[in-house]
Formats: sequence, C-alpha cells, structure tokens
Amino acid sequence: MLPILNKFLSTPDIIQYKTTFGHIKFFNAKHTLQCDFVDSAQEPCMIFFYAGNQMEEYVDDLTFEEVLTYTLQNSKNILVLDTIIEDFVNPPFCEFLQKLIDKGVNPNRIKIVTSFNPANRFADTFFNDKKLCNYNIDVISYDGFSSSFVAHQKLHNEVQEEIVPREVEYHFGLMQKNARFLRKLVHAFFISREYNKKSIYTWHNKGMDSKWDSRDKIALTRLQIPIDFDLYSKPIHYDNQWHTNEWKLHEDIFKCAISVVVETTANRDDPMSIKGDCWQHRDNYFLSEKTYKNFWYGMPYIHIGIPYMNEKLENLGYKTFSDLFNYEKVPLKTNYDGLNNDLSLIDKLASMSLDEIMSILNDSKRIGHCKHNRKMLDRLLPLHNLINELDKY
Repeated sequence: MLPILNKFLSTPDIIQYKTTFGHIKFFNAKHTLQCDFVDSAQEPCMIFFYAGNQMEEYVDDLTFEEVLTYTLQNSKNILVLDTIIEDFVNPPFCEFLQKLIDKGVNPNRIKIVTSFNPANRFADTFFNDKKLCNYNIDVISYDGFSSSFVAHQKLHNEVQEEIVPREVEYHFGLMQKNARFLRKLVHAFFISREYNKKSIYTWHNKGMDSKWDSRDKIALTRLQIPIDFDLYSKPIHYDNQWHTNEWKLHEDIFKCAISVVVETTANRDDPMSIKGDCWQHRDNYFLSEKTYKNFWYGMPYIHIGIPYMNEKLENLGYKTFSDLFNYEKVPLKTNYDGLNNDLSLIDKLASMSLDEIMSILNDSKRIGHCKHNRKMLDRLLPLHNLINELDKY
C-alpha cells in the first residue's frame, strides 16, 4: 500500500478533484489503486501539495510552513509537488521550490508531477536558476486531465449515452473561450473561409492573449489568411454554458459531423514557435478536457495545430479519424507545415457533403473506434501509470 497523508494542501481556489491528490482519493477504491490515506506524517508517507503554476500565484507563509512541517516530520517523507492544471510553471513556483530546499527539505525527497511532456525537458524549460537544475529533482509527466475530466463527469452525473450512427446538420463543432496564439490562427481561418456557417461555433476572445497584434499578422500572412482583426476579435456566443459547466459537450455538437479540437502547449503558444522545426512535438504535447470530452461522449474528432498529435494519441491507445479522409499534405519540416496540413483537412471536409462524411463516420468500424476511445478513457491508464511510478519511491 502506498501511504499518503490524508490532507489536501494547495494554493487558494484549487478544486480538489482536479488535482493529483484528488484523483487518487476519488478513484482509489474503484480502480484498486492500493493507496492508504494516513492521518500522520510522522511515519514515512507521501505528502501532496498542489503547488500552483499561474503568473502571480505565490504560496502564502502559513501554507508554506504547513507543507514544510509535514515534510520534515520524517526524513523519509516524500513531497509531491503537483502542477498538472497547466503544462507550465512560473517564477513563483521556482522560488517556492528553492525556499523549501533552503529550509532543509532534501531535494531527493521532492518529486514534481506535471502535465508537461516530455518530463526530461521540464527543468531546462522552466527552472530560472541553474542551481535548481543541478538538484536533479525527479519529474513525472502525468496526463492528469483524463482523471480530472472523468471525475468531473461522474460528480455531475453525466450519463454516457449509447454510441450509435447519427444524422447531422453541420460539418464542424468548434467552441473556444480563451484566445491563445494557435487558437487565434484557427479562428481567423474559420471566419475567413466562413466555415463557422457550417459549424456549431463559439469564439469568446477572452484571456490574456485576446489582443491581436503584429505577431498574429505575420503568421496569418504566412498562412495566406486575410488580415481583419476587427472581424476576428469580435466574440461569437453560441450559448452561456461556459458559465455553468464548460466541460460538458454541448448537446448540439452531436448535430455536427466532426468535433474540432485545438489543443495547445506552453511552447506552441509562443508566436515564434510557428516557424520552428516541428520535430519537438513528437514528445511535447498537452491534453486537456477538449480532447477527453470527445472520448467520453463518443464523438469523432480531428486535432488541429500540434504536429504528430495523431501519432501520440495512437501510441496512448486511442483511435484517430483524420486519415479517413484524403487531403493534400506537405512533408513536415516546420510548424507552419503541420498547421497547413491540418487546415487542408478542414478545407477537404468543408468541400464534402454531409452524406459523404457520414457514410464514413457512421460505418460500424468507426462507431467501434468511438466506443474503444470511451473504454480507454474509462480505464484511467495515466493515473495507474503514475501510481506505479510513485510506488518506486
């Protein structure tokens, strides 16, 4: 049995079931994770702390002392710093980590759990001090949104309806709230082609990157997408579900032939990345609820913007759908090439009739792929793999 201190420690406003500690606690019995939640840290155990990764999220002194006290109660205790809600950390996290070490926590007893992939690039990507890199702290990659999403669905009593052939009215389903660099390019493409009229479509243009600037202009020009920032920045509200339960797949998406997913990463949101080599994305990826909701609800989907994403999903055991359609591709050299290929697929689908598309997607083998993806998600393999990793310590 893996002993874990039965204490939810986190920065403010963090929802327990969206953390690694919450995942283990929520699924421990049903998935036979064999973890033992203990009331004291005086005997060797693991202490989980959701350490935060937002821009200005510092750990207050009281919380810091609580985490430090539990960790130092036994020299064999292991402190697990959880950062899975995003695929990045910021300077406050690094400062917190150094402060722990300065106060006597052995770096060998600290483990970092992250949504960033690959784990061996975490330190040189995010540690702002070479001293932190020299500690060689163990970093474990965990696609934790899979567990967060399943827990969320079960807590909200979301029913998994039978996956059956569908009759549809639209080509695409694409709902986006926060503007990020890659999402903005995809949105501009959809609007410039008027593919939003073939879609159930939302664009809220919210978030830190909601202003359109010269960096967007350079990328759009390279992609041969017309420049019209006034049009692209105008919000499109399909409904207000994002205020209540944005992780639920809107029921009208089932009227769409295919769900479009625009995942992104900390690296991919750097505007300079678009002209970089795409080889790094064989390993660097991030999966959020945008991906997992299609598995849960049994929807066929396509990913846009991250090269090799289909290859990665297939390696994780999921079925993909992009290769069911013949569309023009160029060899992958830069991220521009990857995005152009994805947009070429959108062009191809938009040119097809709904009957043509659904004759492919309603085939019994493709329905079987959707059922398979649901089963794979329900197995929560990333969580099981994480427990196996932690159990080594």
